[in-house]
Amino acid sequence: TDQGKARWSASDPRKQHLLLQCSAYWSAQGPAGVQPLALVEQLRQALDRLDFPELLQRCREQGLLFEQLASAAPETLGHYLDREVAHGHALAHYRLHPISVPVHLFCAAQRPSALSRRSPTLGWGEVLPGPCLHCISVPGDHLSMMKAPHIHELGQAMSQAIEQAGVAASTGATSHQPLLRIQSGRCGQTPIFCVPGAGDSVTGFIGLTEALGPDWPIFGLQARGLDGQGVPHTRVEAAARYYLQAIEQEYPHGPLHVIGHSFGGWVAFEMAGALQAAGREVASLTLIDSEAPGGHGVVGRPYTSTAALLRLIESMQLACGQSLGIDPQLFAAEDDAMQMHLLHAGMVRVGLLSQRADPRAMQGPARTFASALRTRYQPQRPYRGPVRLVLADDPRLDAAGNLREQEAMVQGWRGQVTELGLWQGPGNHFSLLKAPHVQHLAAWWRDGLALPQGEAVS
Repeated sequence: TDQGKARWSASDPRKQHLLLQCSAYWSAQGPAGVQPLALVEQLRQALDRLDFPELLQRCREQGLLFEQLASAAPETLGHYLDREVAHGHALAHYRLHPISVPVHLFCAAQRPSALSRRSPTLGWGEVLPGPCLHCISVPGDHLSMMKAPHIHELGQAMSQAIEQAGVAASTGATSHQPLLRIQSGRCGQTPIFCVPGAGDSVTGFIGLTEALGPDWPIFGLQARGLDGQGVPHTRVEAAARYYLQAIEQEYPHGPLHVIGHSFGGWVAFEMAGALQAAGREVASLTLIDSEAPGGHGVVGRPYTSTAALLRLIESMQLACGQSLGIDPQLFAAEDDAMQMHLLHAGMVRVGLLSQRADPRAMQGPARTFASALRTRYQPQRPYRGPVRLVLADDPRLDAAGNLREQEAMVQGWRGQVTELGLWQGPGNHFSLLKAPHVQHLAAWWRDGLALPQGEAVS
């Protein structure tokens, strides 16, 4: 069961878990466990000086291992402890998100233990809204329901549920529409399609829209899941296909400009390659401070929900230029509900949210941001055309650090494209899209459209 995040986040989790197993066993042995518990505590104090084989040997010599652990070979015991730690860590950091589809729970009619009878829905009724959960009783117990003859009735119940769910889906509400018109522009002008960064909204491009002027038709592609209802995309290719379907309905023919900011640069790059492969003309492709794909940067790594939220807090602080007043260590120790409360309070403190805003309002953006952070992407389709890359300094780094990060970004993109134009923009990752810096960005973008291919503006 979930015993809290700190329980599974020790620096030596395998060693810690071995001692915790011993402590749990001897704590249940009454007076007989007093002396063994004292020995366990002595080993805990010496933990930094012992590697795992030494600790295991001490536990054996002092008779601290109960029968199941004592009879296991060291390698087998090590694998067991690693699995326990991995499962415990995953459970402690699992965040239950809203779901927009019906959930069918097939419950065994026979529940011999008091634990299994504690909740008629096995706890799901406490975490899922009533209309979403459908609890269906089937013959047998937890094991026999999966065997003959009960499995036949289980199969029939599942078939009926799937059929009914299909009918409900065909008459359900309209799905999320990603394409949002920011500005209508002038008829005949090539439209611009903008992809925002991780967890961000198309409203982030309003400053650029104003700076470019009223003639350009400009559209934003809103990520699925920002509203807290839909499930965010976890693959760049899937998001790109989803956006291109929406573009096809609005603008099925003719050239188009594509701009991607941050993580949106990956999606924009994938979209441009797909458009080109389909015979569409990509008038320009612009990537704004977007790290190169390949998993060597911030994006494309495993993140717990807490680690992703801490990254989100860092991004917000960079965007607004103020601290949200959140201590990372204290934040990491809190449960999900308190973390969202602290995030809400910090955003209210710096004016990013209204005091009246529901603390749950950030669940969608936080989940979408985390999904993007975890996304791995390695382009499989070439884009044959000029790519314009905007670089921006990170104020948290010194000059050498910024140079190192930007060189890695440039070299990474040069490995993906044949023509790369570079521009060192003013401001940082976020302020680049806001006044006054966005005026310079807009001027550079417009001027670059008239340049011969391959020439860069600096």
